[in-house]
Amino acid sequence: MKKMMTVLSLFAALNGWAQTKEEHSMSDLMGTWRNGSGAGLDIVDSNTVYIVCGGQRKKAFATVSDIRKNPVNFNLTVRDSSKVVTLKGLLLIVNDDMLQWQVFDSDTKPASFSYNRGDMLFLKRIDKLIN
Repeated sequence: MKKMMTVLSLFAALNGWAQTKEEHSMSDLMGTWRNGSGAGLDIVDSNTVYIVCGGQRKKAFATVSDIRKNPVNFNLTVRDSSKVVTLKGLLLIVNDDMLQWQVFDSDTKPASFSYNRGDMLFLKRIDKLIN
């Protein structure tokens, strides 16, 4: 009887957790995001993103997979003079004011975060939206 009650309690707890799982939308990503050194992202909408690094702000075109997934496939295409560079990455919404962003330098990227590949940034929300 004790085992049965324990199993039922576990199912009730998991069911409650699944119902309270928060789904995110693109509006959750829009805003100004920076790390401690000032590098980061200005996300204007689902397509327009600015990459900020070393005092420079470059416009990029974003490709975002299903925002309800965690992590989200977050690829950026940047035109730099005569060439086009694609940054393949993953983005995790940690909470309302923190993002985890990892950029991979190779053509293949893992389905989840990898601590031995790519550059990982933790970005804090500075402002809701920048234009």
